[in-house]
Amino acid sequence: MLEVAKDNILVNISKTMWKAYTETEFFTEYDEASQYEILEVVGKRSYGIVGAALDTKTGEKVAIKKINDVFEHVSDATRILREIKRLRLLRHPDVVEIKHIMLPPSRRGFRDIYVVFELMESDLHQVIKANDDLTPEHHQLFLYQLL
Repeated sequence: MLEVAKDNILVNISKTMWKAYTETEFFTEYDEASQYEILEVVGKRSYGIVGAALDTKTGEKVAIKKINDVFEHVSDATRILREIKRLRLLRHPDVVEIKHIMLPPSRRGFRDIYVVFELMESDLHQVIKANDDLTPEHHQLFLYQLL
């Protein structure tokens, strides 16, 4: 069973039902969505969902971050804009690359942002959570790479 957030309500669904959910609910009326086939959800955070997807034009596996209701709070919208601007400018092997930002079909219905990234095996949160025996040298390396 998978736990899925829909309209801020957690719902438990089976993996077969998840495939139907991802195809119909992950993208909301975005024309560019047809270029991607959602494979699975790889992460959920307070600001949205990250799904692994296949770019049907290139055959490349990518990660798509769906950021929900970006204009609900001005502070969140500012933080999200800042993150996207910085990631678009950074070109470094230790920083995930933005491949594409999907444009909404209209300004009037613009609520969610879909950012396409290169697909990584894991994220920093997973690495730290999975390793209880991280040394101070590991912490120093993470901080060095973040700076």
